[in-house]
Amino acid sequence: MMLKMMKFKNIILVCLLLILTSNYLCQGKSLCSAAQKTTCKKLVKSFKVIQDENEKFWFVDPQGKKFLSIGINNITHTAWRPKPNTVYYDALNSVFNGNLEGWKKSVNKLLVNNGFNTIGSWSDPNLSDSKLYNTICLYVADYARERCLESIRPGFEDKVRVNIKNMLNRYKSLENVMGFFLDNEMAWYGKSGWDDIPNYTLLEVALELDKNDPARQKVKDFFINKYKTTKAFSAAWGRKLNSWDDINVSFSRSCLNDNTQKDRSDFTSYVAEEFFRISSEVVREMVPGKLILGVRFAGRAPESVIKACGKYCDVLSYNNYQISSEPDEEMLIKYYILSGKKPVMITEYSWRAEENQSGCPNSRGAGTVVKTQAERANRYMKYNKAMFEHSMVIGTHWFEFTDQSPQGRFDGEDSNYGIVDIYNKPYAELLNIMKQTNSVLMKIHAQSNIKAPTKLPPRPKVVFEIGQHPEKPASVDLLKVKTVEAPGIFKAADAEIRLSKMNSNSLAVDYNTGKEWGCGISFSGPEIFAIKNTKRPASNLDGYSMLILDAKIPENVTFNVVVDEAGVDTAGLEKYDRSAGDDGESFIFKTQSGNGERKVYTMHLKDLLERKAWGNQKGSKRVNMNALKGVSICLHGGQELGTIEIYSLKFSR
Repeated sequence: MMLKMMKFKNIILVCLLLILTSNYLCQGKSLCSAAQKTTCKKLVKSFKVIQDENEKFWFVDPQGKKFLSIGINNITHTAWRPKPNTVYYDALNSVFNGNLEGWKKSVNKLLVNNGFNTIGSWSDPNLSDSKLYNTICLYVADYARERCLESIRPGFEDKVRVNIKNMLNRYKSLENVMGFFLDNEMAWYGKSGWDDIPNYTLLEVALELDKNDPARQKVKDFFINKYKTTKAFSAAWGRKLNSWDDINVSFSRSCLNDNTQKDRSDFTSYVAEEFFRISSEVVREMVPGKLILGVRFAGRAPESVIKACGKYCDVLSYNNYQISSEPDEEMLIKYYILSGKKPVMITEYSWRAEENQSGCPNSRGAGTVVKTQAERANRYMKYNKAMFEHSMVIGTHWFEFTDQSPQGRFDGEDSNYGIVDIYNKPYAELLNIMKQTNSVLMKIHAQSNIKAPTKLPPRPKVVFEIGQHPEKPASVDLLKVKTVEAPGIFKAADAEIRLSKMNSNSLAVDYNTGKEWGCGISFSGPEIFAIKNTKRPASNLDGYSMLILDAKIPENVTFNVVVDEAGVDTAGLEKYDRSAGDDGESFIFKTQSGNGERKVYTMHLKDLLERKAWGNQKGSKRVNMNALKGVSICLHGGQELGTIEIYSLKFSR
């Protein structure tokens, strides 16, 4: 019995020694035995997330204090990777004469005096001993564009360990680190973290890799496990596959239907599950007592990835540069529900102003440019007060501490994001409102009557109602009548498209879709139905119920037909042009595929779907045939060179 007691006491002493010498950090693969790890975790002072009796989420620090994370990103004493011969923030040398402690003291005073309590991502590790809460972005999978796929390669766990250790070695104290971001704006959609291209997902990114890459082999294994035979696969994907070895990115990108989209989503889900499971387990083992704050999604993210993140992380985080100061409640609810009701942090947001002390032209950078600092301040106030009324919102981090160089940073961004200018002079008007706002956010959060959602709100269905216009002809062919505008083209940066022939019988369109989202051709409405006195070209095509395309489209080339209202524009704008009487929505028919022969494609307008990547997402979901911009044929990227011959494009009864 005495020996057992001595052994237990020795374990306690070892764990206490480890805690004192490493600031609660267990670095390396196995610094404690299994029994010691259990005892260590019990002794570590932990940050937590709680939900109170009123369903409000809060952070809780090791002293038991509830808080919301109000932070600033990228607090550094000099610009990162500045361009040569430019003017940029270098306060350590230009203001503090190399006195790092002086700069740190100034930063801490500025943040505390204005109600901020968190040092956000990419901040100077020398600030880690600050009394403010700290966050660190770990980049557990390194920095490659396709790093999402690291999780399905051998050795991912060891890579995570090495990357965490290397990152944390930069910090002399982890005591006030509240939690870690696993990464930032990973390319979960495939091409990037924000471009949702239906035939360019993580599956296609894996197929672009060398044939011997384990991640590419996983795609083949994925299909074999599901379909067993190439015949079953071919039936589902709508294109014949002779051998499993013939699966490549060109084949994959030419296939687009309900089955292919489910397989793409399932593969992404598999990759995400492995990433979040493995990386979160390693973080919790190596750095007990800290929170895992997600991966800072780039605005939207695939649903399967949100679910995997919520399964393993304590908090969901995403970056969202809005035009409006009104919260995107639909996005908030989506993240909360899909994550399994985990609290939400917005980890990048900002507004820039034309009027600024650094001379920033704001020609490059995310987010909206307003006129004055007063407008920046007003948007900060409205956004945060509204955000923290939601019970699931637990933090917001502003991007960023200083303005960018007016001549552009390493990537050309030259924007007024800072709370101080490049000369370390604070934006007094902005900070005054930030201080007033930050002082009431805890109270707003606690007293709000907005209840947490229990399920995703149903998406309203698209409504189409045909008008009675017997005076109009039975059909109108956009290739045979004079239209409000001549046919136009649009394309991704790496695509090409041109009209090579247009006569009374047909229109030939030569294209190279490139590898990104592709290209297309647009047709406006007939001049005889043009609406007068509008800011944009518009036609009244009410009375028609079908769109009929007569065309020769190469075999296996996939395309969509889109119908746009007159005021259509980028998704997420504060206002849309309603001068023609519409609300700027965009609608889309299901994906179709060419067969290499001349064919008539009949599309019923009642089958139109909401287009989620373009147009007013908060519109009525009603197809306004009274005010149409026109019709577009969109070719998906990754389909190389070809020619389409269009014989007619008719609106018909």
